Amino acid sequence: MRAFEFAVPFSRGWRLLFAALLLGAGAAHAQTDAGDPPARVARVAYAAGDLGLMPAGSTAWSAADINRPLTNGDKLSSGPDAKAELDLGGAALRIAGGSDLGVLNLNEQIGQFELTQGTLNLSVRNLDPGASYEIDTPTLALVLNQPGIVRVDVDGDGNATSVTVFDGVATVYGENHAQREVYSGRHYQFNDSALNNVVVDDSEGGDAFDVWCSGRDAQEANSAGAQYVSDDVVGSDDLDNWGSWEEDEDYGAVWYPANVAVGWAPYRFGHWVWIAPWGWTWIDDLPWGFAPYHYGRWAFMHNRWGWIPGPRRMRPVYAPALVAFVGSGRSGPVGWFPLGPRDVYNPWYRASRNYYTGVNLSNLDGGRYGDRGALATAIHHQYALYQGGRPIPASAYTYRHAAHALTAVSAQAFASARNVQSSQVHLNAQQMAAASVLAPAALQRPAAASFGRPRAVSARPLPSAAFNRTVVAVGRPAAALAATASARAGRPASQVRILDAHVNAAPRVITGEGFARPATRGVPAASRPAAPSLPQVPHFEQAQQIRPIEQAPRAQPQPSVQEEQQRFGAAQHSHEYVPEQARPYAPMREPNPSYEPQPRQYGMPQYAHPEQARPQEFHPSQNAPHPRESAPASPRNDSQH
Repeated sequence: MRAFEFAVPFSRGWRLLFAALLLGAGAAHAQTDAGDPPARVARVAYAAGDLGLMPAGSTAWSAADINRPLTNGDKLSSGPDAKAELDLGGAALRIAGGSDLGVLNLNEQIGQFELTQGTLNLSVRNLDPGASYEIDTPTLALVLNQPGIVRVDVDGDGNATSVTVFDGVATVYGENHAQREVYSGRHYQFNDSALNNVVVDDSEGGDAFDVWCSGRDAQEANSAGAQYVSDDVVGSDDLDNWGSWEEDEDYGAVWYPANVAVGWAPYRFGHWVWIAPWGWTWIDDLPWGFAPYHYGRWAFMHNRWGWIPGPRRMRPVYAPALVAFVGSGRSGPVGWFPLGPRDVYNPWYRASRNYYTGVNLSNLDGGRYGDRGALATAIHHQYALYQGGRPIPASAYTYRHAAHALTAVSAQAFASARNVQSSQVHLNAQQMAAASVLAPAALQRPAAASFGRPRAVSARPLPSAAFNRTVVAVGRPAAALAATASARAGRPASQVRILDAHVNAAPRVITGEGFARPATRGVPAASRPAAPSLPQVPHFEQAQQIRPIEQAPRAQPQPSVQEEQQRFGAAQHSHEYVPEQARPYAPMREPNPSYEPQPRQYGMPQYAHPEQARPQEFHPSQNAPHPRESAPASPRNDSQH
């Protein structure tokens, strides 16, 4: 695995240390990684109308804030005429009004969700080999293991599920080993869980929700920042409209936010919440405020803050906030500052060596002339301090003594999810010098308000009965869900029945008329060469252990609506599933395979000249409901501090 491309000579001793660090992380995985937090989350990227959130382990509904991370066990409920979007990194899941959605299992390889009622749209732009998405309903489980766009509707009583495939091919699974492929351009109405009572027809047109989803897809497919940031970095789609990319001599591509307020600094305009299993998590108020606060590093250069993404060729690992805390204990003010370009992140939650290494390597680029040997040494030595519960020296942090980087609030404001900017406490030089870097055990304990902001008093009562419906599934939900459900009596718990199904991980290529899907962001399809697959960070393995990707089967003709309906009708008549039969080849249009699996393109970005790389800046007003349609009104102040 090529974790870094070295721009300077790297001594043999440092190479051995760096390799040992990676191999040690891989060996630690087998023994200790079971307790590590997920490396991936979903993000509430858009919300309009009434949207409620029940965090995992909670018994109460709270407000679903923009930029809130969602993880296993979280539930969303949308009111009439509401809609919302979850950014999954390379995919987007959107729900319409009157929908109840739960996160069952979200990690590097699977995105599994339950829909107990309502409507969702799943649009997958990119998918790593072996990865998949699964939508579980009371009637069926739908699995998508290749890029595509599907819509799933569950009626109000949960007795029927309809599937519309706008692009690609998916597979639905039901009771009694039933499974069916569903094709692009078709609408399927499944009225029983054995997949016998089915109505198939061509999908024609669409409603307002489909139009909105299509517009969001087109917007997210054309990102100028794709050449600098991996598509797996959740929230990176928003950066183009809210700042500009410039090339720095030391760090390469750097993103600078536009029109930030006077006195702005990273981690200053937002609030802290408690999200298990990470604990304290930053929620930023600005519409672009997700990717720069959970991936990469910040740097103060030329009298302004810029964000440096992690290596584009490595799968990113999510972090709740890339900061270090300072203070004098639980009763005094709590302060923090952003980590610098070469600072090592020390989590305030349990982390194995494998996770600790991965969350740092995937978010630290170090610059073109950085000493990678020093980085490897810092990670190795600081983990020893972290594991032993010993304090990290202040000298390990770039901005420890920088007044313009430090933000502090009272302990009560910190634990109550209060707005930081309005609650900020200004420390003098003596207080800053006396404050020490806090160990995890010294951080403030969460209060009731830490788990989520309360909903408006006038908001509708949120349901719980729909979430108690049993859904059928192919994959098993995350282990944390069962533990949470047993510990929290009375909360709406996910009811999942696992089907006895054999999932074919290799996508089947089907020819036929499909709806156009936006090309991969920023890279024309014709110009994407095949490349060897990379191991998933933080699960490291040597390059020679990577297995070659099997080629997709040759394109097969897509059956007609009449043929599909005949097969379903025969199955219903005989009360058993009739597998699809191959039909004789007939002259047809020139084959157009819908998908051939290719390993993800994690290549070095080709940095353009700053004038060429900078997208057109936006200068709209600050108050707007759409994350991508407005910008903060305060003028930019590059000369601050």
